[in-house]
Amino acid sequence: MEERRKPILGRVVPGVTPDVQRRLRHFFACVQAVSPALAARLAFRMFRTPPRREVESVDAPVVALAVKSSLSIGEDAFTTWHWDYGGPRVVVIHGWGSHAARFGNFIEPLRAAGFSVIGIDAPAHGASPGKLSDLLRFRDSLAEVLRRHEPIHAVIGHSLGGGAVLTVLAELAAHHPKRICLFGVPSDMDYILESFGMMLALKPPAMQKLRDRFTAHFGRPASAISVAAAASSVRIPVLVVHDEEDNVAPIAQGTALAAAIPGALLHRTRGLGHSGGLRDAETIARVVEFLRA
Repeated sequence: MEERRKPILGRVVPGVTPDVQRRLRHFFACVQAVSPALAARLAFRMFRTPPRREVESVDAPVVALAVKSSLSIGEDAFTTWHWDYGGPRVVVIHGWGSHAARFGNFIEPLRAAGFSVIGIDAPAHGASPGKLSDLLRFRDSLAEVLRRHEPIHAVIGHSLGGGAVLTVLAELAAHHPKRICLFGVPSDMDYILESFGMMLALKPPAMQKLRDRFTAHFGRPASAISVAAAASSVRIPVLVVHDEEDNVAPIAQGTALAAAIPGALLHRTRGLGHSGGLRDAETIARVVEFLRA
Protein backbone atom coordinates (compact mmCIF):
# COMPACT_ATOMS: atom_id res chain seq x y z
CA MET A 1 0.00 0.00 0.00
CA GLU A 2 1.60 3.24 -1.10
CA GLU A 3 0.51 5.23 1.97
CA ARG A 4 2.47 2.85 4.23
CA ARG A 5 5.75 2.89 2.33
CA LYS A 6 8.85 3.82 4.29
CA PRO A 7 10.49 7.20 3.64
CA ILE A 8 13.68 5.63 2.34
CA LEU A 9 14.95 8.94 1.00
CA GLY A 10 13.71 11.29 3.71
CA ARG A 11 10.15 12.48 4.34
CA VAL A 12 7.35 11.16 2.16
CA VAL A 13 5.50 13.54 -0.14
CA PRO A 14 2.07 12.32 -1.37
CA GLY A 15 2.08 11.15 -4.97
CA VAL A 16 5.86 10.73 -5.22
CA THR A 17 7.13 7.15 -5.33
CA PRO A 18 10.65 6.26 -4.17
CA ASP A 19 11.72 5.65 -7.78
CA VAL A 20 10.48 9.06 -8.90
CA GLN A 21 12.09 10.59 -5.85
CA ARG A 22 15.49 9.15 -6.81
CA ARG A 23 15.21 10.60 -10.29
CA LEU A 24 14.17 14.01 -8.98
CA ARG A 25 17.07 14.06 -6.53
CA HIS A 26 19.52 13.31 -9.30
CA PHE A 27 18.04 16.03 -11.50
CA PHE A 28 18.03 18.68 -8.77
CA ALA A 29 21.55 17.76 -7.67
CA CYS A 30 22.71 18.73 -11.15
CA VAL A 31 20.59 21.89 -11.37
CA GLN A 32 21.45 23.36 -7.98
CA ALA A 33 25.15 22.70 -8.56
CA VAL A 34 24.86 25.15 -11.45
CA SER A 35 22.25 27.57 -10.07
CA PRO A 36 20.45 27.38 -6.70
CA ALA A 37 18.08 30.08 -7.96
CA LEU A 38 17.07 28.00 -10.98
CA ALA A 39 16.61 24.94 -8.78
CA ALA A 40 14.33 26.95 -6.48
CA ARG A 41 12.29 28.26 -9.42
CA LEU A 42 11.76 24.76 -10.82
CA ALA A 43 11.04 23.35 -7.37
CA PHE A 44 8.45 26.02 -6.62
CA ARG A 45 6.65 25.31 -9.88
CA MET A 46 6.67 21.60 -9.03
CA PHE A 47 5.49 22.36 -5.48
CA ARG A 48 2.32 23.88 -6.92
CA THR A 49 1.77 21.18 -9.56
CA PRO A 50 -0.17 18.24 -8.10
CA PRO A 51 0.09 14.74 -9.57
CA ARG A 52 -3.07 13.43 -11.23
CA ARG A 53 -4.37 10.36 -9.46
CA GLU A 54 -6.62 7.94 -11.31
CA VAL A 55 -9.91 6.83 -9.77
CA GLU A 56 -9.42 3.32 -8.38
CA SER A 57 -11.64 0.57 -9.75
CA VAL A 58 -13.23 0.00 -6.34
CA ASP A 59 -14.42 3.62 -6.29
CA ALA A 60 -15.70 3.85 -9.87
CA PRO A 61 -19.18 2.40 -9.12
CA VAL A 62 -19.61 4.84 -6.23
CA VAL A 63 -18.60 7.81 -8.37
CA ALA A 64 -21.06 6.67 -11.05
CA LEU A 65 -23.89 7.21 -8.55
CA ALA A 66 -23.01 10.89 -8.07
CA VAL A 67 -24.21 13.94 -9.99
CA LYS A 68 -21.24 15.85 -11.39
CA SER A 69 -21.27 19.66 -11.30
CA SER A 70 -18.83 22.50 -11.93
CA LEU A 71 -18.22 25.70 -9.96
CA SER A 72 -15.91 28.66 -10.50
CA ILE A 73 -13.81 30.77 -8.16
CA GLY A 74 -12.03 33.64 -9.88
CA GLU A 75 -10.12 32.18 -12.80
CA ASP A 76 -10.32 28.64 -11.43
CA ALA A 77 -13.00 26.05 -12.08
CA PHE A 78 -13.46 22.93 -10.01
CA THR A 79 -15.68 19.85 -9.96
CA THR A 80 -18.11 18.73 -7.29
CA TRP A 81 -19.82 15.36 -6.88
CA HIS A 82 -23.27 15.12 -5.27
CA TRP A 83 -24.73 12.05 -3.59
CA ASP A 84 -28.07 13.58 -2.65
CA TYR A 85 -30.14 11.38 -0.36
CA GLY A 86 -32.26 14.19 1.07
CA GLY A 87 -30.47 14.39 4.41
CA PRO A 88 -28.11 16.93 6.01
CA ARG A 89 -25.09 17.60 3.81
CA VAL A 90 -21.57 16.41 4.59
CA VAL A 91 -18.77 17.88 2.46
CA VAL A 92 -15.59 15.86 1.87
CA ILE A 93 -12.36 17.44 0.65
CA HIS A 94 -9.26 15.43 -0.23
CA GLY A 95 -5.53 15.97 0.21
CA TRP A 96 -2.74 16.90 -2.20
CA GLY A 97 -2.67 14.90 -5.43
CA SER A 98 -5.92 13.11 -4.61
CA HIS A 99 -9.63 13.54 -5.41
CA ALA A 100 -13.11 13.16 -3.95
CA ALA A 101 -13.34 9.50 -5.02
CA ARG A 102 -10.86 8.62 -2.25
CA PHE A 103 -13.83 9.02 0.11
CA GLY A 104 -15.74 6.31 -1.76
CA ASN A 105 -15.88 4.06 1.31
CA PHE A 106 -17.66 6.81 3.24
CA ILE A 107 -20.62 7.21 0.91
CA GLU A 108 -22.72 4.19 1.91
CA PRO A 109 -22.15 4.57 5.70
CA LEU A 110 -23.05 8.26 5.47
CA ARG A 111 -26.16 7.46 3.39
CA ALA A 112 -27.20 4.79 5.91
CA ALA A 113 -26.82 7.37 8.70
CA GLY A 114 -29.17 9.75 6.87
CA PHE A 115 -26.65 12.12 5.27
CA SER A 116 -26.15 13.46 1.76
CA VAL A 117 -22.57 13.98 0.53
CA ILE A 118 -20.83 16.62 -1.57
CA GLY A 119 -17.32 15.75 -2.75
CA ILE A 120 -14.86 18.38 -3.95
CA ASP A 121 -12.14 17.92 -6.55
CA ALA A 122 -9.90 20.89 -5.81
CA PRO A 123 -8.50 22.87 -8.77
CA ALA A 124 -6.02 20.78 -10.81
CA HIS A 125 -7.16 17.61 -9.02
CA GLY A 126 -9.41 14.76 -10.09
CA ALA A 127 -11.88 15.87 -12.75
CA SER A 128 -11.14 19.58 -12.20
CA PRO A 129 -9.23 21.51 -14.87
CA GLY A 130 -5.94 23.33 -14.36
CA LYS A 131 -2.32 22.50 -13.68
CA LEU A 132 -1.51 24.50 -10.54
CA SER A 133 -3.00 24.31 -7.06
CA ASP A 134 -2.26 25.32 -3.47
CA LEU A 135 -3.82 25.73 -0.04
CA LEU A 136 -5.56 28.96 -1.03
CA ARG A 137 -7.27 27.28 -3.98
CA PHE A 138 -8.37 24.46 -1.67
CA ARG A 139 -9.68 27.06 0.79
CA ASP A 140 -11.57 29.02 -1.84
CA SER A 141 -13.14 25.90 -3.35
CA LEU A 142 -14.38 24.76 0.04
CA ALA A 143 -15.65 28.23 0.92
CA GLU A 144 -17.64 28.40 -2.32
CA VAL A 145 -19.26 25.01 -1.67
CA LEU A 146 -20.15 26.02 1.89
CA ARG A 147 -21.69 29.27 0.61
CA ARG A 148 -23.63 27.67 -2.24
CA HIS A 149 -25.02 24.74 -0.26
CA GLU A 150 -25.61 26.24 3.16
CA PRO A 151 -26.49 24.85 5.63
CA ILE A 152 -23.71 22.25 5.75
CA HIS A 153 -23.86 19.82 8.64
CA ALA A 154 -20.19 18.75 8.57
CA VAL A 155 -16.94 18.78 6.62
CA ILE A 156 -14.42 15.94 6.52
CA GLY A 157 -10.98 17.05 5.37
CA HIS A 158 -7.93 14.91 4.68
CA SER A 159 -4.37 16.27 4.89
CA LEU A 160 -4.18 19.57 2.95
CA GLY A 161 -7.97 19.46 2.66
CA GLY A 162 -8.13 19.46 6.45
CA GLY A 163 -5.82 22.46 6.50
CA ALA A 164 -8.24 24.19 4.14
CA VAL A 165 -11.11 23.48 6.54
CA LEU A 166 -9.29 25.18 9.41
CA THR A 167 -8.23 28.07 7.19
CA VAL A 168 -11.86 28.68 6.17
CA LEU A 169 -13.02 28.63 9.78
CA ALA A 170 -10.26 31.04 10.84
CA GLU A 171 -10.50 33.50 7.94
CA LEU A 172 -14.20 33.54 7.01
CA ALA A 173 -16.97 34.56 9.38
CA ALA A 174 -19.96 32.98 7.63
CA HIS A 175 -21.20 29.66 6.22
CA HIS A 176 -19.48 27.49 8.82
CA PRO A 177 -20.44 23.81 9.21
CA LYS A 178 -21.72 22.45 12.51
CA ARG A 179 -18.99 19.82 12.89
CA ILE A 180 -15.65 18.95 11.30
CA CYS A 181 -13.44 15.87 11.10
CA LEU A 182 -9.75 16.21 10.25
CA PHE A 183 -7.63 13.32 8.92
CA GLY A 184 -3.81 13.45 8.98
CA VAL A 185 -3.43 17.23 8.87
CA PRO A 186 0.17 18.58 8.78
CA SER A 187 1.01 21.23 11.36
CA ASP A 188 1.93 24.11 9.05
CA MET A 189 2.90 25.06 5.53
CA ASP A 190 6.58 25.43 6.37
CA TYR A 191 6.70 21.77 7.41
CA ILE A 192 5.16 20.82 4.06
CA LEU A 193 7.59 23.05 2.16
CA GLU A 194 10.53 21.67 4.13
CA SER A 195 9.37 18.09 3.45
CA PHE A 196 9.23 18.92 -0.25
CA GLY A 197 12.74 20.37 -0.17
CA MET A 198 14.06 17.34 1.69
CA MET A 199 12.39 15.05 -0.81
CA LEU A 200 14.36 16.81 -3.57
CA ALA A 201 17.51 16.93 -1.40
CA LEU A 202 17.74 20.71 -1.81
CA LYS A 203 20.80 22.21 -0.17
CA PRO A 204 20.49 25.26 2.12
CA PRO A 205 21.03 27.92 -0.62
CA ALA A 206 18.35 26.44 -2.88
CA MET A 207 16.02 25.76 0.07
CA GLN A 208 16.26 29.37 1.23
CA LYS A 209 15.51 30.62 -2.27
CA LEU A 210 12.52 28.27 -2.40
CA ARG A 211 11.21 29.80 0.84
CA ASP A 212 11.83 33.29 -0.60
CA ARG A 213 9.80 32.40 -3.70
CA PHE A 214 6.96 31.14 -1.56
CA THR A 215 6.93 34.40 0.43
CA ALA A 216 7.05 36.56 -2.71
CA HIS A 217 4.22 34.63 -4.35
CA PHE A 218 1.82 34.33 -1.40
CA GLY A 219 2.69 37.54 0.44
CA ARG A 220 3.71 35.79 3.64
CA PRO A 221 6.28 33.17 4.62
CA ALA A 222 5.27 29.53 4.83
CA SER A 223 5.99 29.62 8.57
CA ALA A 224 3.16 32.16 8.99
CA ILE A 225 0.57 29.71 7.64
CA SER A 226 0.02 27.57 10.71
CA VAL A 227 -2.79 25.09 11.20
CA ALA A 228 -2.25 25.18 14.96
CA ALA A 229 -2.68 28.97 14.99
CA ALA A 230 -5.92 28.69 13.01
CA ALA A 231 -7.12 25.83 15.22
CA SER A 232 -7.31 27.91 18.38
CA SER A 233 -10.18 29.96 16.93
CA VAL A 234 -12.41 26.93 16.19
CA ARG A 235 -15.58 26.86 18.28
CA ILE A 236 -17.44 23.85 16.87
CA PRO A 237 -17.12 20.13 17.68
CA VAL A 238 -14.02 18.61 16.07
CA LEU A 239 -12.77 15.05 15.67
CA VAL A 240 -9.07 14.70 14.83
CA VAL A 241 -8.12 11.35 13.28
CA HIS A 242 -4.40 10.63 13.06
CA ASP A 243 -2.39 7.48 12.57
CA GLU A 244 0.61 6.67 14.75
CA GLU A 245 2.54 5.58 11.63
CA ASP A 246 1.67 8.56 9.45
CA ASN A 247 4.84 9.22 7.42
CA VAL A 248 3.58 12.48 5.88
CA ALA A 249 2.37 14.23 9.04
CA PRO A 250 3.80 12.60 12.22
CA ILE A 251 1.42 11.68 15.03
CA ALA A 252 2.86 14.50 17.18
CA GLN A 253 1.27 16.95 14.77
CA GLY A 254 -2.12 15.33 15.21
CA THR A 255 -1.92 15.36 18.99
CA ALA A 256 -0.78 19.00 18.95
CA LEU A 257 -3.66 19.92 16.66
CA ALA A 258 -6.22 18.25 18.90
CA ALA A 259 -4.73 20.00 21.92
CA ALA A 260 -4.95 23.39 20.17
CA ILE A 261 -8.69 23.08 19.40
CA PRO A 262 -10.92 23.68 22.43
CA GLY A 263 -12.85 20.51 23.23
CA ALA A 264 -11.52 18.51 20.25
CA LEU A 265 -11.59 14.71 20.33
CA LEU A 266 -8.55 12.72 19.17
CA HIS A 267 -8.98 9.31 17.53
CA ARG A 268 -5.61 7.59 17.15
CA THR A 269 -5.19 4.73 14.71
CA ARG A 270 -2.25 2.42 14.08
CA GLY A 271 -0.95 0.80 10.90
CA LEU A 272 -3.12 2.82 8.50
CA GLY A 273 -0.53 5.38 7.43
CA HIS A 274 -1.41 8.79 6.04
CA SER A 275 -4.44 7.78 3.96
CA GLY A 276 -5.44 4.28 5.06
CA GLY A 277 -8.05 5.59 7.51
CA LEU A 278 -10.17 6.66 4.55
CA ARG A 279 -10.62 2.94 3.75
CA ASP A 280 -10.85 1.55 7.28
CA ALA A 281 -14.38 0.48 8.26
CA GLU A 282 -13.80 0.93 12.00
CA THR A 283 -12.42 4.44 11.53
CA ILE A 284 -15.25 5.40 9.17
CA ALA A 285 -17.80 4.13 11.70
CA ARG A 286 -16.19 6.31 14.38
CA VAL A 287 -16.42 9.36 12.12
CA VAL A 288 -20.09 8.68 11.28
CA GLU A 289 -20.83 8.23 14.98
CA PHE A 290 -19.24 11.61 15.68
CA LEU A 291 -21.25 13.32 12.92
CA ARG A 292 -24.51 11.87 14.27
CA ALA A 293 -23.92 12.90 17.88
